[in-house]
Amino acid sequence: MFAAVTFLVYTVVFGLPGTLAGLATSIPIILDGITDPLIGHLSDRWRSRLGRRHPFIYLASIPVGLFAFAIYLPPTALTLPSHESLLILGYEATVNQWLLALWLLVTSSLLKVFLTFYSLPHLALGAELSTSYMERTRIFRYNTFFSYTGGAILSLCFYNLVIPDGAYFGVDTAWFALGLGIFSAVAIFLTAHLTRDQIPHLSQPPEDQRVFSFREFIKESLSVFQNRNYRMLFFGLLALSATLGIRETLGAHMGLYFWELKPAWIGLFPIPAIVAYIVCMSIVVQLNERFEKGGTMGAVISLAVFAAAFPVLARFAGYFPANGSLELFFTMCFFVALFYGSASILTATVFSAIGDVVDEHELETGRRQEGVFYAVRTLFSKVSVGFGHLLAGIAIDIIEFPANPVPGEIDPQIIFELGLFEGVIATVPAYLAIYFYSRYKIDRQRHAEIRRGLAERAGHPKAT
Repeated sequence: MFAAVTFLVYTVVFGLPGTLAGLATSIPIILDGITDPLIGHLSDRWRSRLGRRHPFIYLASIPVGLFAFAIYLPPTALTLPSHESLLILGYEATVNQWLLALWLLVTSSLLKVFLTFYSLPHLALGAELSTSYMERTRIFRYNTFFSYTGGAILSLCFYNLVIPDGAYFGVDTAWFALGLGIFSAVAIFLTAHLTRDQIPHLSQPPEDQRVFSFREFIKESLSVFQNRNYRMLFFGLLALSATLGIRETLGAHMGLYFWELKPAWIGLFPIPAIVAYIVCMSIVVQLNERFEKGGTMGAVISLAVFAAAFPVLARFAGYFPANGSLELFFTMCFFVALFYGSASILTATVFSAIGDVVDEHELETGRRQEGVFYAVRTLFSKVSVGFGHLLAGIAIDIIEFPANPVPGEIDPQIIFELGLFEGVIATVPAYLAIYFYSRYKIDRQRHAEIRRGLAERAGHPKAT
């Protein structure tokens, strides 16, 4: 929701220039990404009666809810027009716009940091729940389904409650902000509370571990790149995240102004997406069994790229339903379902694959570091997505996208350039992702060898 909605709210509802909005949403992601390996490293080493992961998840619940609320409810004075301008680093904006950007920067930075206290231990916990090659896919299948579905439901609420049909700006975000804050806090608390019965069965860090030092922290964080399979996942994610950052930032602009769909119709897109999640989560295990995880990842990224680029290219060629029509809405429902369904399969498969890489790393080094592996992945994902946000904000200013726009009344050249950037140029990095993900080589046979090696080291030679 942060990626998909915040940029629209601040540029269209609050009138913040695209470049400032891009900076204010990308810098927190980059700053937060820097903290990811540290929190992952700490949770790998943490010893308590609640285990390694749960204390961090419990800690995150209230702050995440608080700052999720604060982002969408800035002080009213900052959203009012101001005649005083201020030039900073060669960029000129009004004083209120600079202060509004600062509010977004601070609140989103704090939100991102506390989200990291939740998300990294949460993902590491998922990898710890099973050592089975296929059962990990089943676990992350449910994780991905509820994650994507939760976002879809919030999107449904946003477009139908915050931006009702016919109202494109000047809307009240207070109730949405309050609901989002409460929902986030409760969901995170339940994640920890309803899995606490698993704590006795989870691994604990060794009692004789070294005292924490930043030198050891940096060394362990960099050690993950010694694993070839992890490097393939890492570079694939880096390329794909740049595409996703741009598309998520400009998705609402495309729906409202490029396709000229009613906000209420855009608000219905989560429904085909949820249907796609149900279908895709029911087949992801079978896909991994038939094509292995590397083959599945390469195939579904190809489908996602097709779903992203084809509608825009078809519109440019004149072979797509008319803007604002019901026919266009149903056609776009299909491509929305294809894109997000493919993304959900990719997410579940990648998270499962990282658990397998952690096993391989433990066999090679003797260290088990789920937190660090997921953290380094998340760090560079956020940096890349943040770069995508920034590029999207700069693009909005370069093409001179107007403030308070009215669908159907924008210069056609601006609309063409918006579609070209979001639907064509933004997909280029994803082609590199296809290459890297398809070179991931831990299959069922290799993973069985890894588990046998770990079992022999632990004194259980018959275990797999």
